[in-house]
Amino acid sequence: MGNSKSAILGAIELYNKPSFEYRDEVVVILLLNGWELLLKAIVSKSGSSIYRKKEPGRPYQTISLMEAFQSAVKTDLWPSSVENNGIGKNLDLLRKYRNSAIHFYNADGFTTIVYQLAQTAITSYHDLLRGAFGQDFSERMNWQLLPIGMRVPVDPIEYLRGSRSPGDRRSAAVTEFLMSIREAFLDLEQRGIDTSRLLTVFDVSLNSVKRIANADIVVGVVDNGGSNPFMVTKKLDPNYTHPFRMREVLAKLAESGKALSRYDFQALVYKYNLREDLKYCWTETTSNVTKWSHDAVAALLAFTGSDIQLAHREYSQFLKQRRRDKAT
Repeated sequence: MGNSKSAILGAIELYNKPSFEYRDEVVVILLLNGWELLLKAIVSKSGSSIYRKKEPGRPYQTISLMEAFQSAVKTDLWPSSVENNGIGKNLDLLRKYRNSAIHFYNADGFTTIVYQLAQTAITSYHDLLRGAFGQDFSERMNWQLLPIGMRVPVDPIEYLRGSRSPGDRRSAAVTEFLMSIREAFLDLEQRGIDTSRLLTVFDVSLNSVKRIANADIVVGVVDNGGSNPFMVTKKLDPNYTHPFRMREVLAKLAESGKALSRYDFQALVYKYNLREDLKYCWTETTSNVTKWSHDAVAALLAFTGSDIQLAHREYSQFLKQRRRDKAT
């Protein structure tokens, strides 16, 4: 685990060196090394071997990155709050990049895709380390990194969409890799799984405090001697972010191979306070219609059998107490 954290820190430090050559390739190598060591720490801590069966005349070999991932997600150490399907696809895409890095040179703007995959992998790493071992990785570094440079970064959405700048050379290898990202997104979305563990667009910029209309969330500092920042938020349309009724959530779960009953759903919602979290639930005030988000589907998919049993017990006790209260 110590070497794992050192590898991740090394990746972050190297990425933020302004003149470091071969940046993406070296950072991805270190990132995957850190992930592989963390996964093997989880497997080993759970009592399983990280070694393959010894072959005569050959040295001992440990399991691969993806083998370690498949073993780690089955252990009790893997936290239910950390959705694993998106992480698996994220790591697999980074692995494909590492194994084929020689084919991606001179691809204008492609580095922004590597950044999005790498930043998502680091965020997931932090969540897994904290959930599995109770360690806060953010304490090891100063997150106040200020992006200053001479070139405006490429818009990742436009790049993925296919918009090109003059002279953009997009090789067959790059196109194939982008198609792999698209297929991974479609697979997760069709299964109702949160895609934020696969790739998330992080937009970091410095703007005048007078220009706040085009961001979902803006934090700014007013130049008036005050010490407190201010925040301006723009809410998204809940009809878009929370499109599902309960029956539609249950249908999506069934499509993904996890059949839950209405009672299972209600018990989990009660036990884990999903109804009180706007990330998962929205109630239209005039009609009192409750709608659920894609994140709610992903959260319900992540709950284990033991989570459901615990929710049943507590929800049953709640219902009994409510009936007693009504009777009195």
